[in-house]
Amino acid sequence: MPRVHKLSNCRVYVHARREHPPPHFHAIGPDWEIVIEIRTLEIRKGDAPPADKTEILEWARHNQEYLLDKWDEYNERDN
Repeated sequence: MPRVHKLSNCRVYVHARREHPPPHFHAIGPDWEIVIEIRTLEIRKGDAPPADKTEILEWARHNQEYLLDKWDEYNERDN
């Protein structure tokens, strides 16, 4: 799972190798993990401390295009 960014208390990952849709990313902290859909920024699974969740969502809002590009790069489909 390639790391795409590091925030103050967690790392952001986009899975590779044909990960299941919808496009999403994982943020993993010291004792928690959260999965967030890239297009809607909806939390799909898990939770994080409030300050970390705020930081993650703020970063993701400003980096949605980057996250979608990474998703496409790592999960390229054969036509």
